[in-house]
Amino acid sequence: MDAFDQPIQSLVLNSPLEEDLVTDLKQDYIFDASTIAINEAYVTAYRAFLGAIESEAYSRVLVVQNKFLSLFPETLVVVPTLGEAQDLIEMERIERDLGF
Repeated sequence: MDAFDQPIQSLVLNSPLEEDLVTDLKQDYIFDASTIAINEAYVTAYRAFLGAIESEAYSRVLVVQNKFLSLFPETLVVVPTLGEAQDLIEMERIERDLGF
């Protein structure tokens, strides 16, 4: 299946973070944590979770409230809206397709 034809999987995250949330590692994911309060412990847990499922062939984007963006290191892909997350994944798909 062409990467552009695959749906972007969207999962709502809770606090505490469920480590077995992802069942298909060969898919782009939007993780929606926009309804919960984020703290340093959550950032650490998310980094560990992401490390276990990270892939250069697929995108992983986290959505959090704007006021929590500064808690995340620049190495993680974190945005304030679902629309921005979808746009970012679409751009990354194009870049992968073009070989960037």
